[in-house]
Amino acid sequence: MPVEKLIPRLAAPTMMSMMSAVLYNTADTWFVSQLGDSATAATGVCLPLTAMIQAVGFWIGMGAGSNISRFLGKRHNFKASIIATSATALTVLVSLILGLTGFFGNSLILKHLGSTPTIMPYAADYSKVIFIGTTFSSLSFVFNNLLRAQGRAVFAMAGVISGTLINVILDPIFIFVLDLGIAGAAWSTVICQCISFLIMLYALRSEKSMIKLSPAFLSKNYGVYLLIMSTGLPSLFRQGCSALATVLLNRAGAVYGDTAVAAMSIVGRVSFLITSLVGGFGQGYQPVVGFAFGAGNYQRVKRAYKFSMTVCLTILTLGGLFCLFKAEAIMRFFRSDSPQVIAIGTETFFYYGLSLPFNAVIILTNMLLQVTGQKFLASLTSVMRQGVVFIPLILILPEFIGLKGVEICQPLSDSVSAAVAISVAVYFFKRLSCKNFQPKNLRH
Repeated sequence: MPVEKLIPRLAAPTMMSMMSAVLYNTADTWFVSQLGDSATAATGVCLPLTAMIQAVGFWIGMGAGSNISRFLGKRHNFKASIIATSATALTVLVSLILGLTGFFGNSLILKHLGSTPTIMPYAADYSKVIFIGTTFSSLSFVFNNLLRAQGRAVFAMAGVISGTLINVILDPIFIFVLDLGIAGAAWSTVICQCISFLIMLYALRSEKSMIKLSPAFLSKNYGVYLLIMSTGLPSLFRQGCSALATVLLNRAGAVYGDTAVAAMSIVGRVSFLITSLVGGFGQGYQPVVGFAFGAGNYQRVKRAYKFSMTVCLTILTLGGLFCLFKAEAIMRFFRSDSPQVIAIGTETFFYYGLSLPFNAVIILTNMLLQVTGQKFLASLTSVMRQGVVFIPLILILPEFIGLKGVEICQPLSDSVSAAVAISVAVYFFKRLSCKNFQPKNLRH
């Protein structure tokens, strides 16, 4: 099927899945915002924690999914099943360690994340519950990638959307009716992630699945696990840098009070909601690229990249215009009774709106490099936006221009990172035209 028809067909459910996943946090932010500025800020402080939990899922899930799509392109279904089963076991181990560490070291972690004394009680109530569901959350992200890698994005979408819809229903019940406060939002999220996990597990265990999850496919060769982890490193770097960037952003914003942290939290959630459309579209194009690359059809790889770039640039340009012209309305939707939060958020949205289109280049190029096994280049592009470029900016700019320095750090980082991504993409396609890339062999 032509990529212009196939990619949208695969991307539609993954875009809805990504949007639904982000709506988990956005719904929490809106309901929690009704509890006050400190509670709203607490969701921002806890965002790095949820990002690290997601990082485990994306790290192992993308590492497994990228290899699975290439093996399926070569019709090596047995090897793909080895990868899938081993990735599942690895996720359980890593997520349990992360969950236990976060639960018992909660207060110390929150203090270093930039939590103020007024934010701390809310952040502690929220994060402890989130850590209880770490394993189910991480596995749901991994299973989502395993389903998408074999082109079964509809089932992945069903799992995520079902959880989101239930989350929206449970949030007000747990927060207000049962009077659990911010902890109610966390319990709602954990329950819905468990539901998503069960739905996707059922799809993976069905006879129609091209890959099988079974103890018989659990690898005893450490090289299999290294392959999964090394391929997924760009996702780990990207999510890890995102978590670190959020920590530094919260700490920089905390200097200007809870209102600044709350405003940046809202702007971050909404802008991520918009960019998730591109993330979802990219996840629809990744299996196409992986299959084509595994089959040696490099012209199809190029066509998929160019077509997806055109679509995603259009999406984020429209999203940027929305942020530019509807910034104040967005902020009032979340915190209508807090003029200072509205003022800070409205100004920040202006800068974010200008830089949103750059994210299309960054995201799609990184996904291209990751799914084709270009580990170094993929890692480089993944750490640029919220690592190599952002961290120096957030440490330096606020010292010279105050709060405005906090507001413009991410947009400036996006523009520089996009320039690097373009250069790397040009280099990759030049190499692709003159060299035959081959995935490494896999031994059970």
